[in-house]
Amino acid sequence: MFKTFIVSVALLGASSAFAQTAASPIPSFTATALSGKKVTADKLIGQPTILIVTPSKEAAEDTRLWAKALRKNIDQQAIRVRDVLAIDLPFFMSESDAIGRAKKKIPARYYDQTWILAETDLEKALNIPTNSRKAFVIVLDAEGKIVARVEGEPTEARLNEVQSAVQSIKP
Repeated sequence: MFKTFIVSVALLGASSAFAQTAASPIPSFTATALSGKKVTADKLIGQPTILIVTPSKEAAEDTRLWAKALRKNIDQQAIRVRDVLAIDLPFFMSESDAIGRAKKKIPARYYDQTWILAETDLEKALNIPTNSRKAFVIVLDAEGKIVARVEGEPTEARLNEVQSAVQSIKP
């Protein structure tokens, strides 16, 4: 079995406390976009971003709902939206196999915005339980600093929290 970790990039506001301190930078990572390009944490610098993290198959539905809600309610000209699939690959599965599986479920127009991450350092740094059944939404400012974090399915209150976070970091 493999676990999926999805991160969407946009913009968010302050949220509940978590191990990663507020205004701390996003940890370093390297991922592969479904298009085949290599991307690093540096790619998140320069524009506010929202990351939707999916730490398990069970959290995937929350992630889909968040992606839909954020694309509908957040100005994507001002905020970048990306998905990151962080997969704990079994020894017999390659990264290219994981990318092939993801491409079967994700529309081609999102390939550059969807990243495969085959490591768990990002989850650890963000204090995200590897088997959580909840999606996590992380808001980053233009410097890559974590401004907010929300977990679970998108409710009106959680979406408002994200929108407030986005408003708080707009220039």
